[in-house]
Amino acid sequence: MANGRSIEATVLYNGLEVGLSRKLESLSYTDNASGTSDETTLTFEERSAAWIRDVLRPEKGADLDVTLYFNNWKRSGDRLKYHCGNFTLDDLTYSAPPRCCVLKGVSIPANDGFKTTEASKTWTDVTLRQIAEEIKNKYGMTNLHYWGPTPEPIFTIEQDKKPDSTFLAEVCDQQGMFLKIYKKALVIFDKTIYEARGITKTFYESDMEEGYTWNDTLSGTYTGAKLVYTSTSGSGKKKKAETISVEVGDGPRWLELDNKVESEADAIRICKAKANEANEKATILSFSALADPNIVATCNIELKGMGAMDGKYFVTKVTHRLSGKHSMKVSAYKIFNRL
Repeated sequence: MANGRSIEATVLYNGLEVGLSRKLESLSYTDNASGTSDETTLTFEERSAAWIRDVLRPEKGADLDVTLYFNNWKRSGDRLKYHCGNFTLDDLTYSAPPRCCVLKGVSIPANDGFKTTEASKTWTDVTLRQIAEEIKNKYGMTNLHYWGPTPEPIFTIEQDKKPDSTFLAEVCDQQGMFLKIYKKALVIFDKTIYEARGITKTFYESDMEEGYTWNDTLSGTYTGAKLVYTSTSGSGKKKKAETISVEVGDGPRWLELDNKVESEADAIRICKAKANEANEKATILSFSALADPNIVATCNIELKGMGAMDGKYFVTKVTHRLSGKHSMKVSAYKIFNRL
């Protein structure tokens, strides 16, 4: 290769190039499939740290727009753009000696009420998409991307003194869906749809530059789930309570649940969601490799030539670290037959 591989980072502050890009000492970026916000950590040292402290004076809530450029990565002369995303600056640290400044950003709306302000509301005869749409608009997000079952389940649910971020995550969990939060968008998806997609890249042992860890376990995994709930019918003196037991899958390893549900359909959906979530831990993988901008959380990869480890995996987390050299760490679980 005529030109060596290199990676550049650009960091915009509230949409402007103010000098952070050229002063950056190191960067880390974590891309999570669901359940946890994406994060970035930017480190500046000595004169750069002093300039940030004394001149720029960044404020919490500011927007950090982070992009990586992979130069000569696949062939000489190419320049691949990898937009890590927009992040809300939520943590700022100065320290010495040596003089250092660390900026941390998370992919949540700048309005901190999304995570902190408790709200109460009865959501009647709604779909998950409708709840997400209303919350999206409330915090000025621009997009909602939804990949779920058709027709969409209709339900009634109580939001009782919970922040909207917590409530939306819990509703997604109950519906067997997964939530990824960006600063300006919400993504809600059914993993079965993503797991059925093609393979982004095949990895061999020789690709795992700094080693790997693979674990296969029965502990904490299940072959079926049970849920018992009470259904009430009638009114007044004719009001009648009936105990209903729902089972999904079979033994010998049962997951026993006590979630509050309104119908048998709800019970079945929750049984499947909880058992499948637990079973994602059955076979897990982590490894470090040469960075590839095509490898992102929610994509599928394949292992080959590694015996029992071979198979198709769903990527749950990708972490990029840039500090002189670049490294990429991938976490994934082996795709299995869901209940």
